[in-house]
Amino acid sequence: MDEKRKTSISLPAPAENLCHKHYAFIMANLAFCLRYLRRHQPSRQKLRTHNDGSEGIIIVQVYWDMDTYNSLHSLAFALRWSVSHLIFVMLCLAEDGVLPGAQGLDSADQDPIFSNCDMEVKMWGVSGYIYTEFLLFSSSKPPNTARTKVP
Repeated sequence: MDEKRKTSISLPAPAENLCHKHYAFIMANLAFCLRYLRRHQPSRQKLRTHNDGSEGIIIVQVYWDMDTYNSLHSLAFALRWSVSHLIFVMLCLAEDGVLPGAQGLDSADQDPIFSNCDMEVKMWGVSGYIYTEFLLFSSSKPPNTARTKVP
């Protein structure tokens, strides 16, 4: 497994308890949470959405492996949300019971197969750049492989 790297997110101050209550659930079920939020359409025709700081902001230190970091940034970029706002939306959905079973997902909803995002660069230079970023989801688990005992 990839080593975890320290970064931070900023959340509205009233969300501190939500973070303590639901953050582990969201990280444990990240593939499901991201698939759920893909119901929003990607857009380049709007400004980036950030968390409202009118009631104060708290900074939360988080440790993510690169797969998690890339997955969050990929969806946030497509939706024109900050990663902090993406996490906040997930926390609110878990609190409101919209994400099935913040107490535990039905086994049919659990899918640990989640690939990292990757990018294909078509052109990158002084006159401009063209690239495709992709993030693949899988609904099937890889087949179990039997191990043969060697005497």
